[in-house]
Amino acid sequence: MKFSPLLLLFASLSVVAQQPAANTNSQPAAGAQEKQFFGHVTGRIFCHDTGEPARFAGVQLLAEKPAKQPTPDLSSLGKNADFGKLMATALSSAMKGSNLSTVTSLDGTFSLEKVPAGTYYVIPQFAGYLSPASGYSQKERMKPDDAMLAAVESTAQKIVVGPDQSVSVIVELERGATLSGRVTYDDGSPAAGVATVLMVRQKDGKWKDLGSVGVMPAATDDVGRFRFSGILAGQYAVKATLPVAQAVVGIGPNAISMHMNTGDMLTVYSGGAMREKDVKPIELTAGTQRDDVEVIFPLNGLHTISGSVVAKSDNHSLNAGIVELDDPETKAQVRMAMIAQDGTFQFNYVPDGTYVLKASGADMKTANGDAAGGGADFMRLINGALSGGKGFKAYDSAEQTLMVKSDIVGLSMQLPDEAPKKEAKGQ
Repeated sequence: MKFSPLLLLFASLSVVAQQPAANTNSQPAAGAQEKQFFGHVTGRIFCHDTGEPARFAGVQLLAEKPAKQPTPDLSSLGKNADFGKLMATALSSAMKGSNLSTVTSLDGTFSLEKVPAGTYYVIPQFAGYLSPASGYSQKERMKPDDAMLAAVESTAQKIVVGPDQSVSVIVELERGATLSGRVTYDDGSPAAGVATVLMVRQKDGKWKDLGSVGVMPAATDDVGRFRFSGILAGQYAVKATLPVAQAVVGIGPNAISMHMNTGDMLTVYSGGAMREKDVKPIELTAGTQRDDVEVIFPLNGLHTISGSVVAKSDNHSLNAGIVELDDPETKAQVRMAMIAQDGTFQFNYVPDGTYVLKASGADMKTANGDAAGGGADFMRLINGALSGGKGFKAYDSAEQTLMVKSDIVGLSMQLPDEAPKKEAKGQ
């Protein structure tokens, strides 16, 4: 599993945000436990199909009753007197792991020397093999609900660690199914560097992305190949998005630049589907290997939709906000684009079909009173909306249905003034 530096940073920030401010006059709370009792856990992880060790596999001990983590207040970051020290501690912890996680050695063994006494579930992680956490996205793993914890605990090996006690465990891993294939354009040329996401069909018939939040999705190689492994039996599909978000690495001190236009991010699915509701599932049984999956980007029949977003009251251009293309049946968002500073928007590579065009916009000023809009100021827009800052004016959204068979240009989305908020009763 490849971890994004951004994920590591945000995980560390969450740890820092949860730390209390330093107080040199604080005293231990009455009845506080002054001594923690520890045990020792050793083990070996091996692969059932080969009998060989799982070398450099991840191991986590999940407490039976994990402590609930408070939601971090990121606005308080930097205000803590010991912020620098806390950040260093958090980063060190993130890099080294904890007393409840480690990595196996060349012979597949591991050792955790200082495990707090208690009941734990052993959660192994090894590429290509099943884990009690298989089938859950990174987002779900980072903030598991009770149902997920119950499901994980029902399949994980359980151990009880007592004070000054040594516990040994052996874990046998089963290989999961694999799903692989190619992403191409419909002229047969490979689509290289394309982000691919594995999707699983849930019991209610809805699709769930197993792509991770904070972890970059798997990208196709130079000939468009992708491969997912360690998959549970079930129904799956693959989706891919045009590589219109690109980091360009050139020459010189300022050679690295990021280019992204969300309005161009055409997504297609395995089996030729252009929308999620039309996806046909791929059935995988235990250990199945499918290597014939095709995801194809069309080169023809794609259109441009462009226009502007204005205030209905006086027809002036709004300088910030979002425009969406939604599915009229499922209401799912198909595409999203930022409103530029001059109030315009544009979608490229839009397939034939019926869409709902929805706009949500605002007027926004910088601290100097100048107009500030477009995608670069999106976070400023969010902050302004949350804080009710000066120079910020939001408008109600508007929508219209579009039947797309050719290019559509010159659209005007008129947004009415935001309706006044009703005061709560008793105020």
